[in-house]
Amino acid sequence: MYYVGISVVLLLSAILLRRNNHLGRYFHVAFAFFLAAFVSGLQQIAISLGWWSGSTMFEIVAPTVLNTLLVVVPIVTLTKITGGSMASIYVARGRLWLGLAVGSVAFILFLVTSIEGAATLFAGKNLSFERVLPWMPWVIAFVLSNGVREELWMRGIFLKRFETFVGSKTANLLQAAVFSLAHVDVQYTPELLIFLGIIFLLGLGFGFVIQKTRSLLGAILFHAGADVPVIIGVFSNL
Repeated sequence: MYYVGISVVLLLSAILLRRNNHLGRYFHVAFAFFLAAFVSGLQQIAISLGWWSGSTMFEIVAPTVLNTLLVVVPIVTLTKITGGSMASIYVARGRLWLGLAVGSVAFILFLVTSIEGAATLFAGKNLSFERVLPWMPWVIAFVLSNGVREELWMRGIFLKRFETFVGSKTANLLQAAVFSLAHVDVQYTPELLIFLGIIFLLGLGFGFVIQKTRSLLGAILFHAGADVPVIIGVFSNL
């Protein structure tokens, strides 16, 4: 009910702003907050149904894929319905080769250091290459799905809107702060303060890549790589 109420208030605010000749320029910001609240509510509903217990790899990956669909489909559909372009949420080709290069290099770096990262920050247990290798299909499915979901949800719908009013650098700082605060209640690391600091810096990096490449692609790959040690640590404790 909380998410429903917030979504309704934000949607009504966006509609009123769009109809106002003097305040119409703020419509897209209000609408972005509505989108964020709306898809958050959809994900909470899915979680409340309790279809998966999270005790197996499938039960961790499947809800993540579902949540990604619950984020991507409404955001893309509602953006189109309201006349927004896909470029406005960075669902675009952009500087494709630069995005692929930056994202791929980051992904590989995180991948090759993932066992050490999982053991250090995410309570990974009894980790070895031989043990982790069979997990990789599940790992890749999780990190790519989560990368798409969080980049569109946390940055795609906000960055360009914020830039219009506060400039690119401040917009990037704002989204990185929100992104780090969204992780304050995570349970998968014993080093929460260090983790939040890393998340803030990663958020800045993800946003910078999006701004420079004009696309989510590079940031999705970058983000997916950063999630590899996280999910390996989680899987090792199942």
